Amino acid sequence: MNLPQLPREPIRPEAEAERELWQPRWRCFCCHDTGIVRQWLVEQVIPGYDHQRDKSVVCQNPHCQAGEIYRYDPNYDQRFSAGICMVLDSKNRDSWRRTTEKRFERIQASIKDTAKNMSLRKRDRTSVEEIEAQRRHEEVCNAVPVAKAIATVLDNEYVKEGSL
Repeated sequence: MNLPQLPREPIRPEAEAERELWQPRWRCFCCHDTGIVRQWLVEQVIPGYDHQRDKSVVCQNPHCQAGEIYRYDPNYDQRFSAGICMVLDSKNRDSWRRTTEKRFERIQASIKDTAKNMSLRKRDRTSVEEIEAQRRHEEVCNAVPVAKAIATVLDNEYVKEGSL
């Protein structure tokens, strides 16, 4: 009896997604899903903000429900509007994007430097050498598989089925 083939069902599908670099787990870049606006973002709106003496600011981003537990609590600063939080969220997203792009560029540069340092070649190929290398590469890619080539050379005498 043939058994049906079923697709996988990962426990955490979001962890299965291919990630270029480290990806944040939070959805709101204003408060990082804590409900409290990040200090460096608050400092952009409230000059001289001191997180040790001033009230923590509640995230009012409409796309984030984390701030709901602090809303209407007089121990927290409620003055930020939804618009301010959305602008701060957007600003932090842009900052995150630029940071990951720079990190990716540094990784690529590091890989190139490592490859260049490990290479035995002391100079770059000339255009003629590059054409020859590409031609040889094509020949290898289009070559007959090894087992068939050996079987042809040995005229199938010493090659048993399944041995190669």
